[in-house]
Amino acid sequence: MKRSLSIVALLLTVGFANADPEPSSPSRWREDFSDETAFLKHWASYGWLPDGKVVSGPENMHRWWQIHDGELRGQTFGKLHPSGLTRKVSGTDVRASLRFKLEEGGMAAVGFNGPNPILEANFHLAGVHIRPGSITAWDEENLHPKGSPEAEAMKKAKQMNRKFIGAAKVEKITLTTGAWHDLVIEMRGRTITAFIDGKQVLTYLTNAGDAPKQTLQFAVGGGSREVVNGWYDDVSFEPLETTK
Repeated sequence: MKRSLSIVALLLTVGFANADPEPSSPSRWREDFSDETAFLKHWASYGWLPDGKVVSGPENMHRWWQIHDGELRGQTFGKLHPSGLTRKVSGTDVRASLRFKLEEGGMAAVGFNGPNPILEANFHLAGVHIRPGSITAWDEENLHPKGSPEAEAMKKAKQMNRKFIGAAKVEKITLTTGAWHDLVIEMRGRTITAFIDGKQVLTYLTNAGDAPKQTLQFAVGGGSREVVNGWYDDVSFEPLETTK
C-alpha cells in the first residue's frame, strides 16, 4: 500500500482471548496487511491510552495500530502495558510464521491464547517476548494451589488465581534493529519452540501450552522512551501433525 492508512473502525472487543470477528478459516490463513478491509474483519485490539484510559475497538485501533505501505505498525507509550492485537485461530499443535522489525529499546510479543486449564480461564497459554539481545518465554501459574482456601476465596470473588512468570526461560540472541527478521513459533504438546532467521533460538516446556489455541496475539513493547514502534508483516498460521 502506497499511502498511510489509519485504522478507524473495528468491532468492539472484550479481551485478548476471544475478541475478534470470525475469520473465514481460523485453522489455516495468511495475512500480508495489503487489504485494510480484510485486516479490519479478522483482527481485534484493546489496550490503554497514554492517559491510562482502557479502550477497545475503533478508538484503540486508531491509537495503537496502523497500516503503512502494506506493513503493520504497532506503538507503545512509555511504561504503559502494550496494546494487544489478536486474530482467531484453531488447533492444538500449530505453527505461526511472520516477519518482524524492532526499534532500539523495543520488543515484539507473540503468543497464543485459549482455555487455560491451569487458570481455569480463557486466557494466555504460551508465548515469547523478543528484544534485540534476548528472547524470553513467559508462562502462567496459580497464585495459590487449586482447592486451597485462598484459591476458593478468589474464585468466589471472581478473581483470577494467576501468577504470571515473565521470564520462564531466557536465551541470548543478537538482532539488528531497523531490519526485518523471520520468526517461526511452533507449539507441539506443551513445548514452545522459536526460530529466528532459520535458527532455533528457544525451546521451553510450558504449563498449559497443549490446550486448544483460539487466538494468536501480537504486541509491541518498550518502556525506554515515550513512544516505541514495532512492525509485523507476512503472517501465516497452520496446523502441525498432532504429537502422538
